Amino acid sequence: MILYPNCLVALKHEQHITKCINDLYHLATIEKDFALQSFLKWYIDEQVEEEANARTYVDKLKIAGDNGQALLMLDNELSQRTYTPLDPMVKQ
Repeated sequence: MILYPNCLVALKHEQHITKCINDLYHLATIEKDFALQSFLKWYIDEQVEEEANARTYVDKLKIAGDNGQALLMLDNELSQRTYTPLDPMVKQ
């Protein structure tokens, strides 16, 4: 199945981003940069969600395997997602 390895790459990428944000937060802690820690908290919260989403779809693809009907259902589920740009500087 071609999709599964690609989703694993996406999950690994999200894990890499998580590590980068965590490293920045750690540095901000060492430097006692409280404003940066507060700013990064938003990114940490968002990244937890992004990594969980990636893991969910990796798991779903693994279960679907080569079952065309299951893949179609997953495709329909993914097509219902909408992108909502979030900006930590804009109040919602």
